[in-house]
Amino acid sequence: MLVIDQFRADYVTMYSDAWTGGLKEILTTGASFTEAAYPYAVTKTCAGHATIGTGMLPSVHGMIDNLWYDKAAHEFFDCTDDHTARALPFGGMPSEEQHSAKWYMVPNFADELKRQLGGRPRVASMSLKARSAIGLGGHGGANTTIVWKDETSVTFLTSDAFTKKASEHVDSYVRSHPITPESIMTWERLRPAATYKGPDQAPGEPNGRQTFPHLFDWPVRLSNTTADLMDSWDNTPLPDEYLEGLAEHLIDRERLGQRQTTDFLGISFSVLDLVGHDFGPRSHEVQDVLLRVDAVIGKLLAVLDARVGRDKYVLAFSSDHGAAMLPEQSFPAPASAPAPAAGRGAAAGGVTGRLTSATIANAVEAALDKQFGRGSYVEALATPYLYFRPGVLERVRANPSAVRAVEAAALGVRGVAKVYWSADIASTAATSDPMLAAYRKSYYPGRSGDVAFVFERNWVNTAGTNHGTPYDYDQRVPVAFLGAGIAAGQHTVTASPVDIVPTLSAVAGIRMPRTDGRVLREALISAGTR
Repeated sequence: MLVIDQFRADYVTMYSDAWTGGLKEILTTGASFTEAAYPYAVTKTCAGHATIGTGMLPSVHGMIDNLWYDKAAHEFFDCTDDHTARALPFGGMPSEEQHSAKWYMVPNFADELKRQLGGRPRVASMSLKARSAIGLGGHGGANTTIVWKDETSVTFLTSDAFTKKASEHVDSYVRSHPITPESIMTWERLRPAATYKGPDQAPGEPNGRQTFPHLFDWPVRLSNTTADLMDSWDNTPLPDEYLEGLAEHLIDRERLGQRQTTDFLGISFSVLDLVGHDFGPRSHEVQDVLLRVDAVIGKLLAVLDARVGRDKYVLAFSSDHGAAMLPEQSFPAPASAPAPAAGRGAAAGGVTGRLTSATIANAVEAALDKQFGRGSYVEALATPYLYFRPGVLERVRANPSAVRAVEAAALGVRGVAKVYWSADIASTAATSDPMLAAYRKSYYPGRSGDVAFVFERNWVNTAGTNHGTPYDYDQRVPVAFLGAGIAAGQHTVTASPVDIVPTLSAVAGIRMPRTDGRVLREALISAGTR
């Protein structure tokens, strides 16, 4: 399973004419589903990787977002947080991060592969992000290596929730490939500036560092801490190259795909997401990251072909979500896009902008002050959800005037298009509202909030850009396959990343306890026997 974080589907049409490596090979010689999209609303990293890794929707696997609020515990939870887990860092470096798959409500494909093939398969999964590596790699156990980067240190780690003994092969790679200031002094374009589309310095890009070359004059400008170093390293193309090198190392040392069983390798490249959030989809930075990850994947395919053989592996490629345009660069929405609230938004004349989710919470709080008297009604905010204090939701729902006041307050914030109540999202009643249907696929009781608010198209609640909406630019991502038993071709049929596990299960002879997708038989040479 190969994932590139924040890869919009239209990057293929916008930028693929410049690709010459692995991305080009996958998309032109494999089976590609050009209209693939997530069917759910809250398009975030944890939800996307869990869906790719399980073949199930967030309403089933429970990974509704990167973060949610637990009203019973009165506490926020990161989707992989586990205070009982102990960090197992590599390279002799310290780490206090605590992660596991404890919040997953279902097994991953990797888990079932090991269970159904008698524990013989080896599983390796890696990313800069814990939620990405875990989303692909599963719950751990024997013959499992799940690796991610410490957010504040120059090292990688796993945890004792996945293994009792950290991989000596990963440790040897980390020790022999230290991350140093000297390695990140400058990030320059891979190719001549004239070959990149659009301007380098464009509206909405970060002030003070809009243009190439990006200089990381670390000893002078930064405060000489590991956190500064790691933050600088993260925001260059180097981590993708690092992970590919680690994957090569494990392919060789653990002989992945070279034994009498079926092994699993999951890689999630995170740089596009980190750079994309800052600079946006049309930036030279995003184009350069894509050029470089195209080369990185080409190198990985060459290693797999040489060590394993093209006829002995199957590769699935996708992304966890897309991203909005920078509001300063947005254009009117396509005619097929869901309409925003009347008179506002990109579809109503190209108007986009920025808002803060706290503004919505404050507006709802003020509206309830007028309804019930001055008090404290909103307990927590985790976009796109508001969580009320105990008893408040019931009190509001029993008072039609209060219901209308909450809706009017949220919709009165410029940039908010729609509001949905948890009762409507949790309902199984038929609906003709595609957005409500999408939110139902993202809903998990006890984790999702009391009120969901939907931004208008290309409105974001951060600097740079963001994602997490039911709009096409967040839902649409590539889905493609390459390798043994895969028939080359482009397909315009309905497809989704939720179909990846059913398709790989058909190829590998694995029976998942449940899937919410379908076998993409269009991709298979011997579809009738699968």
